[in-house]
Order: sequence, then C-alpha cells, then structure tokens
Amino acid sequence: MPDSAAPRAPVVLADVVDRIGIITMNRPERRNALNGPLVGALDAAVKEMAADPAVKVVVLTGAAPEGRHGGFCSGGDIKDASGPGMELGVPPNALEGDLSRHDQHAAMLLHLMPKPTIAMVGGPAVGAGLSLAGACDLRYASDDAVFSAGFAPNGLSGDFGGTIFWTRILGTAAARELYMLNDRLTAAEARARGMLHGVFPPAELRDHTMEIAQRMLRIPGEVLARLKDNLNQAEEEPGRRRFLLANEANNQIEGARLRMERASRDAPGA
Repeated sequence: MPDSAAPRAPVVLADVVDRIGIITMNRPERRNALNGPLVGALDAAVKEMAADPAVKVVVLTGAAPEGRHGGFCSGGDIKDASGPGMELGVPPNALEGDLSRHDQHAAMLLHLMPKPTIAMVGGPAVGAGLSLAGACDLRYASDDAVFSAGFAPNGLSGDFGGTIFWTRILGTAAARELYMLNDRLTAAEARARGMLHGVFPPAELRDHTMEIAQRMLRIPGEVLARLKDNLNQAEEEPGRRRFLLANEANNQIEGARLRMERASRDAPGA
C-alpha cells in the first residue's frame, strides 16, 4: 500500500491502564503542536477521562519523536493554526454569555476534575503546552525537557489558562518574568523555580510517573475528590476563575487578529 494511502494515526491516544487514564497528544512529527483536530480530540479525551468511573488518576503526555523517549506539546501549530477545533482551545466571544461553560475547557477541566491529574513532560512544554502542564496537579519531566511561554515573540498574549495557573503556582512576580522575558528553561531550571515536582532521566520518566499515579490509587476516589475540591476552592471563587479564562482567550484572539492584519499588510504586493 502506498504511504499516501496508509491510515493516519489518531492525533490523541487515550488508554486506561490499572485505573490510570493516559492521554497522549500524538503529532510527534510536529512536536505535538496543537492544530484544530488535535485541540478537538484533546477536548474530547479530557472530558471522557473526567467522566469515566473506571479512571481514578489522569496522566497527560505527548508522543515521542522517532528515536526519543518522550514528548509533550510545543504549543500552537503556527503552520496550521486555524480550522475546526481551534475554537475549543481559544473560544470566540469568550466574555459573552454564561461563563460557567469555561469550566469545561480542556485545560480548566484538567485542573478542576475530581481526579488527580499529572503532566508527564518528556519534551518541549511551550506556549499552550506550558499552559497544559500548569493545568495539572502534578508535573514530572525528563531532564532534557524544555519550558517556555513563547507567546510574546509571536505577537500573542497567552492561552489555555496558563496565565491563571502559573500565577497561582509561581506567584505574580515569577509568572510575569516567565511570560515577559520568554526564557527557555531547562528541566533543572524549571524544577529550581518550583514549576516541577521531579526530574528524571528520559528513559525513567514514565516508570517514575506511573509509580506516582499508582501511589494515589491507594487513596479512595471519594477522598481524592474532596481533597481536590478543597484545594480548588482555596484558589479562587468560580466567577473570578471563569472571567480570567475568558479574558485571556479574548486577548489571545485580538492578538491573533492584529498579527494576521500585519502579515497581510507586509505581504508582497499588498
């Protein structure tokens, strides 16, 4: 069969192993950059894992490029940044209507679902990838992983709730440094800043992460749910949280619009 006729692999893989749900973003040839199909499939997978009674802990990761041990997400795909599905990541008209709908945004649901969520970062966590890592309760990385906000150099301001999560995790001063200076951090540097809970050799990351997940399986699910609810309620009241996600999305869309206008003006023959 010619390669062009070969079926494409799913852009998200979802597996349940011993009550651990594993969501794998699966565009390794693009370092799992988010395009419409991947955003849509990720949204569906997070919702399914949140609702599945057979799942007690959720692990989010990315497929590894050929010859590597792991990956995560390099942010939005700048070569394929539009199309159906993208609206689920950066919702249009986000500040209008019932803002409680934003609780079902994939990143926010990773944060809010009554199950522990773990980011297993074996590659770049950049842009929306950094936001998705911040959405999870715990974060473990390989020692060759890298972290960066990466929005401002592309004329953007942030999405997938990252400005909410990282301000809470790091405090406002460190979050501003992360977003405004766009430093590219090694896993060791991210760990030193308090962004990660552990760093491991690439070949050992999965085993260590699964061991952490298995430890939480020993705690009754209803206890985990109440514990996580306590922690979530200690952060922000729901109305404020929903506004923050909506405001971030609104600013991101406005930035994308201005960027496209500039690109159109600067195009040859414009």
